[in-house]
Amino acid sequence: MRFIGKLENSCIYDVGEREDQCQDFSFHAGKSEGYGEFTFVYGPSAGGLTESVQFKIKTPGEQILEIEANPYFKKRKMKFSGRIEDVILKVERINAMFSASHSISFLIAVERSVDINVDYEVIMARIVELELERIRNHLHVLHKLAETGALGVASYQLQEMEERTNRLIGEACGHRYFFSSNWINSVNCDLEKVRLDYLDGFKSFFNDMLENRILIDRFQNNGKIDQDWLIGPAARASGRNYDSRYDSDSLPYKDLGFSPIVERSPDTFGRFLIRGMEILQSTEIIREALRKAKNGRGGEVKIKGVGSGMSRVESPSGDMVYKVKTDDGFISTSFLPPSKANLSFFLKSVIGTIFTDFPFNWEGFGIWISEIGVEKE
Repeated sequence: MRFIGKLENSCIYDVGEREDQCQDFSFHAGKSEGYGEFTFVYGPSAGGLTESVQFKIKTPGEQILEIEANPYFKKRKMKFSGRIEDVILKVERINAMFSASHSISFLIAVERSVDINVDYEVIMARIVELELERIRNHLHVLHKLAETGALGVASYQLQEMEERTNRLIGEACGHRYFFSSNWINSVNCDLEKVRLDYLDGFKSFFNDMLENRILIDRFQNNGKIDQDWLIGPAARASGRNYDSRYDSDSLPYKDLGFSPIVERSPDTFGRFLIRGMEILQSTEIIREALRKAKNGRGGEVKIKGVGSGMSRVESPSGDMVYKVKTDDGFISTSFLPPSKANLSFFLKSVIGTIFTDFPFNWEGFGIWISEIGVEKE
């Protein structure tokens, strides 16, 4: 069984949950050698860090021997219980960049908790949303990597593609971050407006990036990690076909002929390669899903009965898990975001590298601190 992470008191595996003992992810990695070392602090507000996070790094001068992260500078306490209309407003705003992943995983768990049948066409529309979100976020990560490598032209081109994806989402779904686009058994998007022609040249563009030896040399052998329980692009870069689109029954990706893209380069280069290739794959998934999807928001849905449900979908950075309990319309939920696992594995991958390689490794994992610093009231 593949271990996904710890959600409250449950251990989450790819086959479900177990009430047994499991360790939570650690935000400390490495071991000091005890001589000629000093510690310096990077963050919480520093160049190269988009969000507030602090790292304490122990080094003899260049190589990183020990590192500890504090992602709780902007801790948010949020109430994830009440009427579904109120809860989903908070769920989709935990991390705007992953709003579709959060809201769709939440809704699937709600639907399962009270045995609501979802139309197949709506399920396909949800897949379209998730793959648009994947394209947008992979472009964002590639842009940050190019920017870190001082490739100004490539960085601006990737930003332009990311912005066009945002505008496409906004035009089709009413909001560039999918706010208010999802509901029980419905997707509120005009899918006829989903056109991906602007990505026709991406394959050639990406191949050109792969020819830039200055950039690739900074990626290869940087942030190497080859461990079980990796998730998302980090897992697939290490040769593991871990992907909720493939090993979860939350969404029928296999109906679209999906199988994970896997490489054997467990470093920043491998994660860069996976994201570029998945952008191309996502465009094909979207085109196929659009043939089977439909528009329209469903009518008023009554959440009746008592029950619980769980779902697991593949966000752009890995497994997104939601667990829901319902009681005649009263909803309570908890979630396990991918950034928690990725931060833990990122810290392990840093040990032995040098600080000038730190930003490349950091951007390649696609971590969002906003997902980690959320607590239930």
